[in-house]
Amino acid sequence: MATRDPESKKRQLLDAALGEFAAHGIAGARVDQIAKAAGVSAGLVYTYFGSKEELFDAVFDSIVEGTLSSTPIDTSDLAEYAGRLFDRYEDAPEVQRFVNWYRLERTATSSLHAASRKSMVDKTAAIEAAQRAGVVTTRLSAVDLLGVVLQISSIWDNATPEYSSLISRHTRAQRRKVVTDAVAALLRD
Repeated sequence: MATRDPESKKRQLLDAALGEFAAHGIAGARVDQIAKAAGVSAGLVYTYFGSKEELFDAVFDSIVEGTLSSTPIDTSDLAEYAGRLFDRYEDAPEVQRFVNWYRLERTATSSLHAASRKSMVDKTAAIEAAQRAGVVTTRLSAVDLLGVVLQISSIWDNATPEYSSLISRHTRAQRRKVVTDAVAALLRD
């Protein structure tokens, strides 16, 4: 007799939903396609998550948790932190596409995501502490510095196709070096 593993089924649904939402956003994603990709019935989606919107939010929760655990901030080496974020984006491009949909479809209509907001507050506080200790430049406020580091780390994911065509010969290592060099230059006083 087969044993039930609800956590495994949830994980399958989250993984399948990530792909569908990354490709189509909330409005265009189809629950039947998510269920099919996960190898479960569409009814199971509603059993575990209640609605397509709740599933979307659960995927975002999973992304936030995964990023926080795999890529903690290191104020002693913000350039390498940006490089590790770049690596995460390169290794899972569907995550960046999903986050773009999140910015378009959820930010204006929902309250701030608690775990994501807390991580930003904590990262800002860590940078402020490093600034007080003289380890990180004070040329920018901690919140501005964090914003610039985050944007630089995802610069290639936010490029237009026209710009991307100009740098299409850049290797991953070259793109990563641009990220880490840019952040290192920013940190020099």
